[in-house]
Amino acid sequence: KAAKKGGSPHALHTEPDLTLRIVRDLFTEDFGEIVVQGDGGQEDAFDAISAYVSHVAPSLQDRVKQFEQRDDGKDVFAEYRIDEQIAKALDRKVFLPSGGSLVIDRTEAMTVIDVNTGRFTGSGGNLEATVTSNNLEAAEEVVRQLRLRDIGGIIVVDFIDMVLPSNRELLLRRLVECLSRDRTRHQVAEVTSLGLVQMTRKKIGTGLAEAFTEECEHCAGQGYVKHDEPVESQAQADGGERRGGGRGRRRRN
Repeated sequence: KAAKKGGSPHALHTEPDLTLRIVRDLFTEDFGEIVVQGDGGQEDAFDAISAYVSHVAPSLQDRVKQFEQRDDGKDVFAEYRIDEQIAKALDRKVFLPSGGSLVIDRTEAMTVIDVNTGRFTGSGGNLEATVTSNNLEAAEEVVRQLRLRDIGGIIVVDFIDMVLPSNRELLLRRLVECLSRDRTRHQVAEVTSLGLVQMTRKKIGTGLAEAFTEECEHCAGQGYVKHDEPVESQAQADGGERRGGGRGRRRRN
């Protein structure tokens, strides 16, 4: 009808705003509720989300809750400490409950995730069991971080080497099981003898890094600053103290 009535060119369909896109892409039966803070204005977020959900998913309408302002004046982000969670989700290093960690590096070609044991040594002195347990825990957190950060494209996970093929198969099953809860398309290859897992994932929308960061104007996103002289020479000139911002001239690219 719009095509017949409208002139040319005429938009037949447009993407909703960011708020409604998040609800459309992420809000499912898995959520107990979604808490929304509205401002009571003409374009109130709660009213918009409530109307949208009642139209596309009436069965979830009762799970849309309006945030009630507390006496202390905290908004919904402060009440649920969302700012802290966003900051953690942008960190390069993610700590695991057992003491291990993930190191997430994004490059032009792919995202690389390195799994480290840290202080986790397990019990009984069985190194293979310790490594397997750490890898299984890391697999669950890897999938969580992929969804949280909305990382797409080629992803390579460097798990800790395991000797037994049965343990590598167990790791692959755990990884696939966790990915089955992800709504977007993905493909996973087998665990190699070196503990590498190659996979691809389709992004849902704008990732956290794209939404909350921008390229560093000093290093152009490389992660380090170039100097005209070796930094060790600068450290000696500074009395043995190595400093990134020494007296050497920085090279502008």
